[in-house]
Amino acid sequence: MLPINPFAITLWPRCVVNDRSLLEEPEFGEAGLENSFANPPLIAFRADVDAHDTNISDEAWEAVARECSEAFIERRNEVPSEPKSKGFMFFVTHGICAGQLAQPDGRLVVSRFFEAGDICTTIESAQMGQRTQNSIVAVTNVEGVSIPMEVWNSAHFEGGVLATYTREKMYRQHLFEIDLLHTKTENRTEVSYEFLKKWHPAVLAEAPQTVIAQFCGITPEGLSRFLKNYSRR
Repeated sequence: MLPINPFAITLWPRCVVNDRSLLEEPEFGEAGLENSFANPPLIAFRADVDAHDTNISDEAWEAVARECSEAFIERRNEVPSEPKSKGFMFFVTHGICAGQLAQPDGRLVVSRFFEAGDICTTIESAQMGQRTQNSIVAVTNVEGVSIPMEVWNSAHFEGGVLATYTREKMYRQHLFEIDLLHTKTENRTEVSYEFLKKWHPAVLAEAPQTVIAQFCGITPEGLSRFLKNYSRR
């Protein structure tokens, strides 16, 4: 069986996001590479890599940075879906985005959230490059770094420069997915809200109330009633 990428967006319906338009993503040229260490998204990505693996040299890092692209996505816009022909992994450095799926009845539902430090993709199989039917949409303004799938695969499957990093991120993502599965299985507002408090406090602080309500599987009015009772505890 081919390994399935755990960063692929899971398909639990949560919230509706409308008004989509795809933004064009800039590519790094020679000038971009020269300024890579002064680039905020790349600095954030490098810091996250160093937190997992301190043995990557500046030379090796620049080789990775040369292949990556910086992205700035405005709220309600879609994260560019194919900056590279074989897909990409998107590292969020600022803001909140979410997985979106169009239902047969025309509704757009969101599967889960991604915040700064998270990695997401619309590629289901990291080895084969199979696309899911999902898109990734910015809930707030989002900044991040797109990592070409071939760079990610080289690291994860062939022991490339980011090998330790990719494997540790996948392990941590697995722990997150276990908790997420438990939350959706419970299907209770309190459990869903506690999940957000634990894993996504920024969503509670910055995302629209309609998004939070639909994540919890209730109406905005239902969320308001729930929060009133919740605050009295």
